[in-house]
Amino acid sequence: MLAVHCPRCGRPAPVSLASPDLMACPACHHRGPPPGEAAQGLRAAAHVVFQADVRRRQLSDALRRTLVTASRRHARLLVVFALASVPITGFAALVLLGIWVTPDDDGRLVTGGMVVAAWLGTVGAGAAVLALVRRRQRRLEEACAARPPAAPGEPAACHVCGAPLDGGSDDGIARCGFCAADNLVAPAVLERVRARQVVILQSFEQAVSADLASFGRATSGAAAAVVATALVVPVTVFVLAVAAVLVGESMRLPVDPAVSYAAVSTAAGQCVGKIAHGPDGGAVVRFGGFRRAELPKEQALAPGAPIEAVSPGALVGRFVTAKAGAGVVEEVFSSPLTGNSAVVRGGDGKSFTSSIAGLCLGGSPP
Repeated sequence: MLAVHCPRCGRPAPVSLASPDLMACPACHHRGPPPGEAAQGLRAAAHVVFQADVRRRQLSDALRRTLVTASRRHARLLVVFALASVPITGFAALVLLGIWVTPDDDGRLVTGGMVVAAWLGTVGAGAAVLALVRRRQRRLEEACAARPPAAPGEPAACHVCGAPLDGGSDDGIARCGFCAADNLVAPAVLERVRARQVVILQSFEQAVSADLASFGRATSGAAAAVVATALVVPVTVFVLAVAAVLVGESMRLPVDPAVSYAAVSTAAGQCVGKIAHGPDGGAVVRFGGFRRAELPKEQALAPGAPIEAVSPGALVGRFVTAKAGAGVVEEVFSSPLTGNSAVVRGGDGKSFTSSIAGLCLGGSPP
């Protein structure tokens, strides 16, 4: 607030551009002209106010509605955010449950980590949007909040010129009768800004200019900033998730030697699967989730039956049949997302990638 030192008690006393030749000290109740050159500084500050476009200190209809319905809008945003979080939370829970119960552990850790990261990113982005909307709302409220009353029963004062306000309209916004600035007079907002009120004892002209600039920054493009934030943050999270998937898919790591493979006879022929322990403690061969329709999920090995071990590197140059088609294995590698995989070139010259588990061995390539 604009203030001068009281000539009687020395305490800061508020002054107004509307009455530069009069001050009233709330501490000792002294009334009279302000000391020194304060009156001249107040007149210079008033000149700054009236030189500026009056629209720089008034609220548009949209911003008035934003201030009036702030609490209701924030509650609606919370409800919408909570409802929007249900599908992604349910989807993430189902995926994690599927990863937990599936016996196939290829890429389990990476896939689970990506699902959790996607959930945290989505929920975190929503929470960030809510926080930014709330922060923008508070900044707007504080930029146009009236100066709190000095004592109970006294009127609030204009945040630009310090003139007393007659009261507020039904929407809680009062227009100053001296400088025509809009002031928010909601009691909750006035109590919040009271603790942050700064006493300006000199440089009235600069203080008023700074207040006008702050009001302009807070009100210009407020709605557009909220919309942009709500759009940019989720899109950015989505783009980063897609980029992470693409990077993971493009990585070509050496084959994981800890995974053992065997070729067993099935309804689809001699097919490769991962050797694992079954629920009864016996050995089983698992063909993975991306297998041909003729292949079972897993096939138990008879106790003592010989196991035809298959080295992934030995598959290079072999003719195989996979769910995506048939062709010759050109390369084997390990992917953070899909585990050990093979690049297969089909008869039409096009290549595709398949999990090693689930490949069925054929004869020589045609």
